Amino acid sequence: MNSYKSTAKFVLFFFILFTHSALAQQSPGIQDTRRSSSTSSIFSYKIQTTYGATTSGQSNGNVAIDAEAVLRLKSGTTIVNKMGDANGNASATFFATPTGGNVEISGITGENIFLIDDGTYFRSSLTSIDGPDSNAASSGSSSATAVHTTTISVEKGFVTSENYFAQTF
Repeated sequence: MNSYKSTAKFVLFFFILFTHSALAQQSPGIQDTRRSSSTSSIFSYKIQTTYGATTSGQSNGNVAIDAEAVLRLKSGTTIVNKMGDANGNASATFFATPTGGNVEISGITGENIFLIDDGTYFRSSLTSIDGPDSNAASSGSSSATAVHTTTISVEKGFVTSENYFAQTF
């Protein structure tokens, strides 16, 4: 009877051993997958200041337009825009709204000193002219001006990147 139990144990041992080996050979192996991700916040701003002269005119009927703008700036004219107040502090606070968002900015300063030199002038004129229909209504507008514009553009966003690595062995 002992020999029967020993034989049964021996057969059971080899059955498990061969079955396990066969199953292990059929399995696809171990796969190691690694994932990493990062998110970074982006804040950028741009300050643009322009100063110049412009002319424009529009007419219909028998109207001639003559517009001229000449702007001459003296030496010493300065345009300085900087981020940071006298203590170097600056901030931008973004507020989300149902229709978009708003930003509150502090610490942006600008010093624009425009020294206009001799020889600067702005001239604009409209003149009625004889035309094929001198009885037609005529109208027009004309201008020659100096223009100073300061624009601040602010962007805020996020950049997300994800990396995956998979290895089977």
